[in-house]
Amino acid sequence: MNSHSLPLPQGYQYFWFEETDSTNQEALRQSAKGQKPDSWFCADLQTNGRGTKGSRWVSQAGNLYASLLTSSKCPPEHLAQISIIAALSAITAIEQMASEQYHIGDLCLKWPNDILLKGRKVCGILIESRQSRQSSLFDIVIGTGINLASNPQIGGLVDAGNLRAEDWSCTRDQLFVALVQSTRDWLSIWRDGDGFETVRLAWLERSCHIGQLITIKVGDEQYEGRMTTISANGALVLEGGSGNEMVFSSGTIIKIEGSASHS
Repeated sequence: MNSHSLPLPQGYQYFWFEETDSTNQEALRQSAKGQKPDSWFCADLQTNGRGTKGSRWVSQAGNLYASLLTSSKCPPEHLAQISIIAALSAITAIEQMASEQYHIGDLCLKWPNDILLKGRKVCGILIESRQSRQSSLFDIVIGTGINLASNPQIGGLVDAGNLRAEDWSCTRDQLFVALVQSTRDWLSIWRDGDGFETVRLAWLERSCHIGQLITIKVGDEQYEGRMTTISANGALVLEGGSGNEMVFSSGTIIKIEGSASHS
């Protein structure tokens, strides 16, 4: 559990583990036991880290693995917006810790919440939610994995990278405190959905692929179009070859103009 003290914003607490199966799983377990929201769960090492759609998140020592247990009274249709908020929170924290050699544009967002640094994935996010025991609320877990010191060698649409390789010199503790603060700030702006337009525009400013040709897989079907925006609920909006608009609330991007898929 906690081994050191960190200057977190008022109202937040954190629990640090040398090893756990998954910080998201730990947050869900503690939620079931009655742990209060605004609690962070972090680990030096995850033995069963998870990514989206059941994929494995390789969790090497020295990186940041952190999950926030929080709650929201937002309408169910706004829950998908959390992915966009989490991405902004993580990229904001990474930007704040950047070296003097950092250039705007080196970091960008791949829909919905992957963070790319010079084309390499340095951060992945997993959101999980469920109805709270208080029926008017949702319990939400925001899991963030940031490759600070190293990265796995894995195939995929984009290669993995890490911050140290691009001159980030911050400690893991400093990056974590920045993440807590930026997550608090973006959740405050969001206001359970009322402020999502501000969030949406900020996400678009950091998007990697506006105007690029994208192929997305949804179930067994594939669709191709140029990315134009994200919707009022954070869905991907593509323009098809005949000018038709296609909106995807979920799916896997398998090809991007100029990028070869390795999946």
